[in-house]
Amino acid sequence: MKQIQTILIIAAIMLLTACSQDAGDALGQEKETTVEEPHASLRMVHANRSALGVADYGDIKVFLSRSGELVEGLFKHTGNDTWSTQLKLKSGQRTYDLYGYMPHSEGIVSSLSDITSDGAVLHINALDAISSRDYCIVTGVRQTENASDETVAERGVFSFDYDSNRQNYLNLLFDHLYGRVVFLIKIGEDYSALRSIKIKNMQMQLTSISKVSVDATLKKGEGIQSKTYSITGTDAKALDIRTEDLTLTTTPTEACSFQLAILPAIINQLKLVTTYEVYDKAGHKIAERTATNNLVVPLDIMSVGDEMTLTITVDPTYLYVLADPDLDNPTFTVE
Repeated sequence: MKQIQTILIIAAIMLLTACSQDAGDALGQEKETTVEEPHASLRMVHANRSALGVADYGDIKVFLSRSGELVEGLFKHTGNDTWSTQLKLKSGQRTYDLYGYMPHSEGIVSSLSDITSDGAVLHINALDAISSRDYCIVTGVRQTENASDETVAERGVFSFDYDSNRQNYLNLLFDHLYGRVVFLIKIGEDYSALRSIKIKNMQMQLTSISKVSVDATLKKGEGIQSKTYSITGTDAKALDIRTEDLTLTTTPTEACSFQLAILPAIINQLKLVTTYEVYDKAGHKIAERTATNNLVVPLDIMSVGDEMTLTITVDPTYLYVLADPDLDNPTFTVE
């Protein structure tokens, strides 16, 4: 009989403990759960940003702030324009402010500071100074009722109401941190009658800048209040922007593009290096050449978020007085 009473007492204690844990979960005081698709209570639905080249999606690094509490994690890009959620959030109801950037990748270091009820400062370090990626920062958050609502967020709104007992759907608005340069390339009409040009490789080069950091002050009701860019890596940097063969015609053809941090030091040393082959009209390869173009003048008026299209014309200078060997070393003129 004593043994049976002992078992009943233990069972009662376990039941009371379970009830206590359930109550704690409901109040959001005890339980910390890993939120991850497909059963996440927080879901990223859609990303919007101004047009700057083709859509370039990636992992979104986010910081969720609430009354001194700071949670960081990822909306993990899973293909096309879909994301899974990788965040640890306490159960319950609360209002968060969300800050972040895209795309995040290994090696990028970020943090959030100066957090107030009016905004925060987002620090992003170890970004490539020139890149094929379109780095952007969150400037608006919109909470929606379902996963099919892609209504664009309002710039300067960073808050949303979280409830662990239901699905929470978010749309994010992004603004660009870089500018984009597009290259069109063609061969001069007179020169085309004598020679053919085949582009083999196009590469952007920096002699002593490889990485930059961005400190963005974000303000509610405004979005990005200010941005400060700094050079943090001083190695040489080379970025292949075209590696496929391209035989030129007299019609400008889009060859490639890239993104760059808009800093005078970067623009001043930026070079386009083009490797190409020269053929006669019978199809015989005559020479392999390399052309180098500085881009200071065309890019010195760029601003963050701009897209600039540059046209390269391959054509010898003073064609009518050139000797035949001079035809094999044409000038690359950027406009």
